[in-house]
Amino acid sequence: MIGRFSKLGEYHELFQKREVLQCLAGGLLALAAYIWEAQGLAPAWVGLALGLAAVALTGLPIIWGAVQGLMERRVNVDELVALAITASLIQGEVVTAAVVGFIMALGSQVEEAISDSARRSIQALAGMTPQEATLLGPQGPQTVPLSSVQRGDRLLVRPGERIPVDGTILSGTSAVDESSITGESIPRERTVGESVLAGTLNYNGVLEMQAARIGADTTLGRVMRLVEEAEGHKPRAVRFVDSYARWFTPLVLSLAGLAWVWSGESSRAVSVLVAGCPCALLLAAPTATVAAVARAARSGVLVKGGAQLEAVAKADAALFDKTGTLTLGVPRVDEVAPANGCSVDDVLRAAAGVEQNAAHPLARAVLHAAKQRKLTVPEARGVVAEVGLGVRGALELHGAERNVEVGGPALLAGRALPPELEEKLQAMRQAGATALVVLADGVPLGLLAVTDTPRPGAKQTLDALRGLGLSSLGLLSGDEAQPVSRVAASLGLTQAWPGLKPQDKLGIIADYQRQGRKVLYVGDGVNDAPALAQADIGVAMAAAGTDVALETAGMALTRDDIGRLPFLVGLSRRMLAVVKMNIGLGLLSNTVAVYGGMSGLLSPIAASLLHNGGSILVVLASASLLLYKDRTQPG
Repeated sequence: MIGRFSKLGEYHELFQKREVLQCLAGGLLALAAYIWEAQGLAPAWVGLALGLAAVALTGLPIIWGAVQGLMERRVNVDELVALAITASLIQGEVVTAAVVGFIMALGSQVEEAISDSARRSIQALAGMTPQEATLLGPQGPQTVPLSSVQRGDRLLVRPGERIPVDGTILSGTSAVDESSITGESIPRERTVGESVLAGTLNYNGVLEMQAARIGADTTLGRVMRLVEEAEGHKPRAVRFVDSYARWFTPLVLSLAGLAWVWSGESSRAVSVLVAGCPCALLLAAPTATVAAVARAARSGVLVKGGAQLEAVAKADAALFDKTGTLTLGVPRVDEVAPANGCSVDDVLRAAAGVEQNAAHPLARAVLHAAKQRKLTVPEARGVVAEVGLGVRGALELHGAERNVEVGGPALLAGRALPPELEEKLQAMRQAGATALVVLADGVPLGLLAVTDTPRPGAKQTLDALRGLGLSSLGLLSGDEAQPVSRVAASLGLTQAWPGLKPQDKLGIIADYQRQGRKVLYVGDGVNDAPALAQADIGVAMAAAGTDVALETAGMALTRDDIGRLPFLVGLSRRMLAVVKMNIGLGLLSNTVAVYGGMSGLLSPIAASLLHNGGSILVVLASASLLLYKDRTQPG
């Protein structure tokens, strides 16, 4: 009954064989009792025994559920049907009690089977995670339980095996089927330095990888956890249903009493009790929420719940970080300009030393440039990242310890650069590159020019969002004006804010919100976490994104594919429409059934059939979200 299934998170093991057999046995006994009574067969006690046996199989679990709800002091609509079955038994209408109990139990089984389709897809995902991994240790490859793998371990993945954890490829190249996580149907080639996800299938190459996220922290683990928790985050638009649940039982009891008093027929009261269970209404939000979250997960979007999907549906403005979000996030160092007395290698070595453990894409560009020149990168000590400014630390250069700083020109704090570097800085800016200043003990060592390119399809994604009604699109970046303007112009964005610190992004988002706009913000780094939290809905780039950004955001893109955003907006709007339709259908079916019961148009058996019909329609409507078409993908 709905008392057990109003919260999907409380389902235990749905559609169990024992419960199905018990329900079917009760139905056969109820049918036999009905035929025995209708045909007037003798002895009469056989029909009575058959009916009581049917009630024991299908009615007693409902009555016990109602008792448990009362003992735990929580609203449990099983009590309405329990009262109806009990009242029928007291009046000697054993067959009626048996048939009502069977129909309600059967309806619950059908609801379970349909509602559990999302959860079954998550169970299938869980089955994609191997239980063992091949660990590369001093003794060579060893097969170990997956639970013993630690972050930083080196693992071997052979052709045809599933990748056990999230990590980075150390050697090898292979086509990887990522459809189980990202929804991408075509295998993608992955090679050294690229990330791979747990549960994806290694097709044809031998890969050595380093574990980065394990167990529940993997992308696959997050997918399963988010779907399991999704029903706890219902859309605000349907929270009135929860308040309705507090007073519907007294209302239905009152209506049943009035029907009995007015008509003098106790069967009408029983019909009202059965018809009054708002199963369809209480299923409206959780079934749609779980189905939508599961559908989003299949297309590579992790969603924390229905409230976040509702926020996306209502968004009319979208703001984006630049590096790693609208751009590929794999910038390269195009030019190194050393100060007089310094070499290119000196500048790169110093910058790479303090950047080697930083997560920002610009840091990876510096390290890549140092690696290309085969430089030995010194180990930095006391490294501190100053959000919005850069990174600093102490390292040894030419036999002396120096305090090295790397960041934007704001690091200079008003100090002038040498004329030759000032000229280079202006040239870098004019070319649209991001300029990094490298200082040692406050003295300029040189400049680095870093460039990035927009993501393929980014402009089409922005155009699609405009077509969906997100009329205000903008770019928020901590980079300098010239590279920000270059990227904005290439993507057709007329609103772009350069040189922003994290608090500046907060201010811009707050200004939009004061104007009544609902803001969607997409970002990836630590400096995006405050903006992700401030926005009405934050979307993090999960592959390149930091753990801070992922925990702060309401959603995450598992493969950093912003092309999924139009799909996400469409899905969220469909979910809200389905929830509202479900609520309307639930209210209508309850009203019609209660009226039919009070007026005598519906017998208790007919009322139970109508009641379950409404519930099944609601669950089917929610399940249709699992079939929502991802039009961002071919086919």
